[in-house]
Amino acid sequence: MTGKLNHFRDYREEIRTALHHRLQDTDWDGQPIHFKHGPFRLSLDVHAELLGYASHVVTRMRAAYINRDGFRFRIKRRSFVLDLATMMGMQDIEIGEETFDREFVIQANSSEEVRRLLAEVRLRETLISSPIQRVEVRDDEGWFGPEFPGEIDELYLEADGRITEVEKIEALFYVFADMLDRLCQIGSAYEDDPKIEL
Repeated sequence: MTGKLNHFRDYREEIRTALHHRLQDTDWDGQPIHFKHGPFRLSLDVHAELLGYASHVVTRMRAAYINRDGFRFRIKRRSFVLDLATMMGMQDIEIGEETFDREFVIQANSSEEVRRLLAEVRLRETLISSPIQRVEVRDDEGWFGPEFPGEIDELYLEADGRITEVEKIEALFYVFADMLDRLCQIGSAYEDDPKIEL
């Protein structure tokens, strides 16, 4: 039987410790690293995204989870291009926190739920101060990746460039963990193992 997770923090310290030891023990080159604790499987890698004739290198964290309420969102660092898109009518939800609204463009299939997600001050502050460019819930791995079955979605975090320093990766992990914990708290993430390898 599937049950709601009260706290991802039950598992987060185990994952952080495993991540820390793995990165300390090796000269990490950006190749995928996978961790599993409890029902969560977390993936960390450096990935080159194709943009026309060029590529854009990003550091990613991903975790699949069971999304029973279908809540999806995208939070992207504001840019000139995104500002133009919002002027042309692209969705940009404001949560009523001026600093955060000025820094990020928010899209979601529920404005009420994304405001609940971002109601925690610490989560907003760590997002603002981090190098994260995008965090979102995805229903597949893009054109060249697998589609997820049924109610399984992926929490996806992206920061610009190749980040291999242990302290910087741990900072990304804390934002990722806080976001997943909030999804648990608002009833969007569930405890069963989705059994998806990313």
